[in-house]
Amino acid sequence: MKQRNLLFLVLISFLMGCGTTVNVDYDKQTNFSKLNSFTLLPSPELKTGDERLDSPLVDQRVRQAILATLKARGYQQVESNADFAVAYQLGVRKEIDSSRASMTVGVGTYGRRSAVGMTYGHPGYVESYERGILTIDVLKGSDKRLVWRGSSGRRLYDGRTPEKSEKEINAVVKEILDKFPPGKKK
Repeated sequence: MKQRNLLFLVLISFLMGCGTTVNVDYDKQTNFSKLNSFTLLPSPELKTGDERLDSPLVDQRVRQAILATLKARGYQQVESNADFAVAYQLGVRKEIDSSRASMTVGVGTYGRRSAVGMTYGHPGYVESYERGILTIDVLKGSDKRLVWRGSSGRRLYDGRTPEKSEKEINAVVKEILDKFPPGKKK
């Protein structure tokens, strides 16, 4: 029973470590509770240099995800006199992933018998890859002053289907906007 509980705790710890990080910054002087209506600013010029992101289809999916998420949270989209404006931008960052050699030792019992097992993982690998970064900005006032920014990203893969792309975009937008407004209880 103790071994099962230990295995469960190790599994939960591993899964928690697999989550993505959302970076957020905001103006502490802004009263976010007074923001009720929004407008979505025109699409940014697509210029990441990566054809997986520089696409009108990706732009359409990001815009739809932002609109749907904000509307589901009770914000009203208006054409003029909005309390805040929303803009987004896409970027690409090169990253490196690596692993090292590992060794694991396990001990187990079954009835009156016991056993010891050991495994060794071969030397690790080093791999470079690209991460697509989505940044969502909340701007306030006639001067479109930045009051909130959230960003997160995902590893970019080749060969995504439109359905997988839409699912990933929806997930990233939701993760980011889950942090808006700051201090909001879930």
